Amino acid sequence: MPRALAGHQWTGTGFTDSYKRNRSPSPNELLAELKGTAWTCASINASVCASNQPRLYVTTNKNEPPPKCLTKTINHKQLTYLKDSPKFAHYTKSASSIMEIVDHPLLTLLSQVNPVHNAFDLWELTTLYQETNGSAYWYIDRNNPLRVPGQIWILPSQNVTPKRNPSSNNIVDYYEYRTGHAEQRFEPNEIIHFRYPDPRDPYLGGLSPLRAAFEQVAILSDYISFKKSKLENRAIPDAIISPDEVIGEEERDRVENQWNSKMRRGGAGKVIVGESGLRVQLLNQSMGDVAALAEMGATKEDIANAFHMPLAYLTTNTNMANLIAAKDQHMSLAIAPRIQRRDDKLNEQLIPMFDPSGRMFLASEDPVPLNWEYEFHEREYDLKYGVKSINEVRAGHGLDPVPWGYVPWLPLNWKPTDDHTASQTITTEKR
Repeated sequence: MPRALAGHQWTGTGFTDSYKRNRSPSPNELLAELKGTAWTCASINASVCASNQPRLYVTTNKNEPPPKCLTKTINHKQLTYLKDSPKFAHYTKSASSIMEIVDHPLLTLLSQVNPVHNAFDLWELTTLYQETNGSAYWYIDRNNPLRVPGQIWILPSQNVTPKRNPSSNNIVDYYEYRTGHAEQRFEPNEIIHFRYPDPRDPYLGGLSPLRAAFEQVAILSDYISFKKSKLENRAIPDAIISPDEVIGEEERDRVENQWNSKMRRGGAGKVIVGESGLRVQLLNQSMGDVAALAEMGATKEDIANAFHMPLAYLTTNTNMANLIAAKDQHMSLAIAPRIQRRDDKLNEQLIPMFDPSGRMFLASEDPVPLNWEYEFHEREYDLKYGVKSINEVRAGHGLDPVPWGYVPWLPLNWKPTDDHTASQTITTEKR
């Protein structure tokens, strides 16, 4: 690589505010703010991405032997998606056949990740670390005689730092994992580094949605902490009792204890009869100004936008139509790019450990839900106006052809323009 691109690329400010009072949060500080609305958005994205796990496919070109692993035929819909999608063109453009692999050591590795985590844990934690810190790290354990991956260990990203030696031209010379005083180094070929794009450092950095909305999340967190402290500490009393005459310290304590014992913990609404003239003044502290500040600077909308989360997911003030539209928006703008970035990284670094030929690739199904009403009308018009035959439509559903379905059907009052019988009829009528 060019020497100028080695090392960190960001030379700007390290503060989060324009007054340069608050420095950029550390990975541990980001994790500390993963709560409330931020946790809701991050966990939804992580769980949905984990529900869309990739499948393993193999291509066969002309003059290539068939795959030796156990495979199965994929349906017409999935085959069309793989061939027509530009993101898989590198694998499918010259393939004469595409099969799904159902038994392979890679599939075993992804299902039996390690003694602690299963497949869903692995995919969910991978996205969750990216949502929080912008990066996720897999350690690929290849400590076996064949040097093939045997286990996958996800490293907590807050403890991992990519390092390069002085005067090195490499992007990363090793990955440093540090917890307290303990340190361990990993070689670059042992680590798969998933990360979100960061324009400040496109080679090492990862900009997470939580970091992008950190100021709003922190303000909302401070506001909630203030309310909690107010409810717990009760620094300002709810009432002041002023006797008409001067009383001693012992008498004051007796009145306070009597009042508190009767009115606290569900005692509201009870009657107290004073022994002498007492004047009671009720106090009520308003938190309107702080609430207004929280609503302006740290709303759910600000945080949800950073996570590409539809607001319909975070409120009860919605309806079915809004939820359906929100699901389409979430799948197309949030989930689809995330799983494509994840699958591309695996095809780049994990697949070559099992298949150096380049015939195998991982691909997730399209997460964007189909518009069933549009699909229905499209099939209806294709059949009605002879665009497709019945067998072509049946093939799209994975059904076998029928003897009477090879020729497209036309309305009864239509005739093909090259029909000789129709031409002779028209000529006779003119005569």
